[in-house]
Amino acid sequence: MTWPSAEIEVDVALVTRLVQSQHPDLISASIREVPSGFDNTIWRLGDDLVVRLPRRQIAVSLIENEQRWLPLLAPRLPLLVPLPVRVGTPSDLFPWPWTIAPWIKGIPGNEVNPDALNAAAAPLGAFLRALHHDAPMDAPTNKFRSVALRNHEESFRNRLDQVGDAVNQDDVQSIWETSLEADGWNDVPQWIHGDPHPANLIFDDTALVGIIDFGDLCAGDPATDLAGGFLALPFESLATFLDAYGDIHDSTVQRTLGWTVHFGVMFILLGMAEEPTYGLIGHRAIRNAINFARSREGK
Repeated sequence: MTWPSAEIEVDVALVTRLVQSQHPDLISASIREVPSGFDNTIWRLGDDLVVRLPRRQIAVSLIENEQRWLPLLAPRLPLLVPLPVRVGTPSDLFPWPWTIAPWIKGIPGNEVNPDALNAAAAPLGAFLRALHHDAPMDAPTNKFRSVALRNHEESFRNRLDQVGDAVNQDDVQSIWETSLEADGWNDVPQWIHGDPHPANLIFDDTALVGIIDFGDLCAGDPATDLAGGFLALPFESLATFLDAYGDIHDSTVQRTLGWTVHFGVMFILLGMAEEPTYGLIGHRAIRNAINFARSREGK
C-alpha cells in the first residue's frame, strides 16, 4: 500500500490564481504549501486560513461532503474543526471544488511527543460521543467506512500477508475473526468522522485542540471511529478514552478491535512504503488491540 499520486499538479501560481479569481479580498495574504494529505493538496493562506484542493478525482465527493455537512455538525463538536468559510467552484483553472477553512494552529498527533497522547484520551472520547448521533436518510455513505467489516475480508487478508512477521499473526487473525462474529451495528447509522487517526488530531503544546480532514464523514458504525482511539492513544489511557465516550455495547467493542487491526496493518504498510510515523501508528494499534483483547479474556 502506497501514497497515491496526484492526478492534477497544483503549484503556488495556480492557487494564487484561483483565490484571486474567486475570493480576491483574500489574495493579499501570502500562500505557501504544507505537506499534502492522502486526498488533498494543502496551502496556508496567510496565518489564519488554509486552502484545500483535491489531488484525485475520488476525493471530489469527499470535499463536497465536508462543504455540505460540516457546517451542520460543527456547532455541537467540542474541538476545533476545519469549517469551510469560503467555497471554490470548478472553473477553467481547476475542474473540481475546493475549500478555504480556518487554519487550526498546532501539530498533528503523529509528530507530537508521545507523552502528550495520554492527555488526549478524554477529549477524544468526548468528541466522538458528541459526533455520533443518528445520521439523516440523505447522509453520505462511504464504500470503505459505511460497510461491515466483512466487506474488507479479502483486502485485510492480503495486507496481513504483506506485513508478515512484523505482527503477531495468530493474535491479529484471532481478533479479526472474533470481530466478524460480533453482532453488527443494527441501530440507526451514526455520523462518523471516518478517519480519526493521529495525523488528523491537532495538538497545541500537549492539548488536543482540533480534528481535521472530514472527507470521509459519513453514516456508519461508530466502531469505525472508536478504532481511532486505539491508533492514537497509549494502552494505559484507553480506559479513560472509552469512559469518556461512555455506554459501549460489548459487540461494539469487538468490532472496534476488528477495525483497529484492519487500520493497523494499513498503517504499517504505509510506514514501510512512504511515511515512517504511520508505521509507528500501525504498530501501536496492533499492540493495543492485542493487549486489550487479552485483558478482556481475563475478565
